[in-house]
Amino acid sequence: MNYILLPSLLLGVIGVGVGIMLSLAHKAFFVETSELQQRIRAALPGANCGACGYAGCDGLAEAISKGIAPANSCPVGGENAAEAIASILGIEVSSVQETKLIFLCSGDKDKVSRKFEYTGVEDCSARLILWNGEISCQYGCLGGGTCVKSCPFSALSMGENGLPVIDYLKCKTCGICVQVCPRHLFALVPENTKVIVACSAKGLTGRDTRKVCSAGCIKCGQCARVCPVNAIKMENNWPVIDQDVCIACGACIEKCPVHVMYLVV
Repeated sequence: MNYILLPSLLLGVIGVGVGIMLSLAHKAFFVETSELQQRIRAALPGANCGACGYAGCDGLAEAISKGIAPANSCPVGGENAAEAIASILGIEVSSVQETKLIFLCSGDKDKVSRKFEYTGVEDCSARLILWNGEISCQYGCLGGGTCVKSCPFSALSMGENGLPVIDYLKCKTCGICVQVCPRHLFALVPENTKVIVACSAKGLTGRDTRKVCSAGCIKCGQCARVCPVNAIKMENNWPVIDQDVCIACGACIEKCPVHVMYLVV
């Protein structure tokens, strides 16, 4: 009986001792937050995604309360959070430009050629280290899913074609995927963006693009020629779309021979 009772008592004493030590440590290292910081923290969305550059919402609230960071520093909270914090601080804040997330690659697993078959850690940076990735296009998606793993809102998933899919109902445009993608294929663009060229192979000629990907922009210029409002100009042999002029008629999308032009939601 003693073989059971004594160890149990010993564990109980140790547990009480550890509890007392943790309580004392909490009091010794407790950092009191100001009322202002607490009010700012309450106005933030609580995502703790780190997209603002601080260690979560508590870190940002402290920085704003001390005047280190501006009131509109939270990309997730957007204009609503910025206005709420500005009201708390009694200041005016510049409007936050609304943005949307886009992905600039159409080279799925059936359209891009490969130099070899990769077997290893499912991470884009790891794939990139090995001879600059297994796909032949040096600008294309590596398909390792690093963006999916890094999204704090589960707004990204890998499609059956090997490319990431954006769930715009969940996306908060925090920009973390923009930061982690080693090929820089994600971008935050103004809300009024209507049509995009879903390709990043600006450094390749049309002929070289055809060799590595059947869904890459071949710089033919047909999109610019067919646009009824001249919203598309070829600059350095690449289509550049003036979103303020674009009427989203879809003429360029229909004319593109490689189907690399897309309407964005």
